[in-house]
Amino acid sequence: MRKILATLLILALLLPLSMVQAESGPTVAILSFGELPTNDVTEGAILDILESYGFFSSDEGEILRSRADLDGEHIHIFWGSANFDLPTANLMVQQALDEDPAVLITLSATVTQMAVNATEGMENPPAILFTSVFNPFEAGIAESPCIKPDHVTGALSTTPYEDLLDLMLTHYPHIETIGTVFNTSQASGVVGASEIKRIAEFWDMTVESAAITGVDELITAAESLIDKGVQAFVMPIDLRMDAAGLPILVAMSNEYGIPVFHPALFSVEAGAALSAGFYSFYAQGENIGRILAAYLNGQIDLAVTPILEQSSEAIGVNLDAALEQGIDITPKILEQADVVVEGGESTINERVSEQMRAAGDIVPLEDRLPGDEGFLFFLQSQGCSEERIAAEQAQLDAAAASE
Repeated sequence: MRKILATLLILALLLPLSMVQAESGPTVAILSFGELPTNDVTEGAILDILESYGFFSSDEGEILRSRADLDGEHIHIFWGSANFDLPTANLMVQQALDEDPAVLITLSATVTQMAVNATEGMENPPAILFTSVFNPFEAGIAESPCIKPDHVTGALSTTPYEDLLDLMLTHYPHIETIGTVFNTSQASGVVGASEIKRIAEFWDMTVESAAITGVDELITAAESLIDKGVQAFVMPIDLRMDAAGLPILVAMSNEYGIPVFHPALFSVEAGAALSAGFYSFYAQGENIGRILAAYLNGQIDLAVTPILEQSSEAIGVNLDAALEQGIDITPKILEQADVVVEGGESTINERVSEQMRAAGDIVPLEDRLPGDEGFLFFLQSQGCSEERIAAEQAQLDAAAASE
C-alpha cells in the first residue's frame, strides 16, 4: 500500500504546482530560536517561494519581509522568535499552536524539538517543517530520515568538524591540546563536543572539555581549560552559546593569546580566528519553501517524505582575531578563504554571497516550475518506502547493539 501511495504522489508532482489555497487559506507560523542574519536569509527564501506561487501579493510580501504578521487573502503568516531563551521558546510554540496553524516552520533543533514534543499526542497535528538544524536525530526530533513522526520532515545541515580540525592541524601542527565548552541542555552542543573529542583523540590530540548549563558559567569553564594548558579552543555549534557566549570566549582568547576555531562560517565575524562551515542558507530556505508550497497545495505527503541532508562548506578567517590570538593565517588558508575579516570589515566571495542574498528577488512561476518539479520528484523518488524504513531500522539496531 505504501508503494502505491508513493507512486501516486510522484505522479501528482508532475501536475502544475501553481494551485493556491482558497480564500481564508492556511495559517503558517515561522518560529526561530533567535534572530540571526542567516535565519533572515533562510526565512526570506521561504517567502520568495510562497510569493512566486501566488500565496500573497508583492505588497503583502513587503509586510512579511519587515517581519510583521500577515492576515492575507490566501494565507495567514505570523512570526515568533525566542531570543535564545528556553522558557520563551516553549511559550512561543504553545502560542503558535493556539492559532490552529496548518504548518509550523521551525528554525533550530531547540524549537523543532519543542514543537515535535508539543504535537506528539495530537490527533491532527500541524505539519512541522524544520531547517537550520544540525543534529535532528540526536536531538530526538527523529530517529533517522524516514523513522520519524508522520507530520514532520525538514532539512538537516551538516557540520564539518573533521574538516575544521584537519584544517587546524594541517596549518598549525604544533597544537596538541585543545579545549571545548558545551551547554548540556543543547543537543547540538553535546553532540558537537563529542564529535570534536572523538576526531581529535583519533588524531592523537589531547582534548579538555567543560560542560556548562548556561553562559554565566562560561568564563569559569574557559579559565579552567586555560589552566589545563589548552593551546586552542575548538567549539561546537550551539546557538545559545554562539549568540551570547562566543564574544565572551573571544575576549578571553584575545587576552591569553589562544586561537578560537569554530564550525559556523560567520563565527569569524564574532571573533573566531578560523571557521569552516555550512553556507547554503538561501538554498535551505528555498527547499523548505518548495516542500511547503507543495504541502499547502495538497501535492505531497509528509509521512513518506524523508528528511533531507544539505551539505556545503566554506572557510572563514579573521585576520584581526588571529593577530590578537597569536597565530598567523597561512597564505594557503587565505587562498582558500571564502570570508575574510580584516580591519573590522568582511569580504565575502561570490560563491558565499550568492547564498546570503537578500530576499525579494521573485522568480516568475513559469521559470520556477521545472526546477521545483524536479526537486520534488527526486525527493519523492527517495521516499520512505517500507524497504527504506526497514533498512534504516536495521542500521539503528546494529548501532545500538555495538554500543
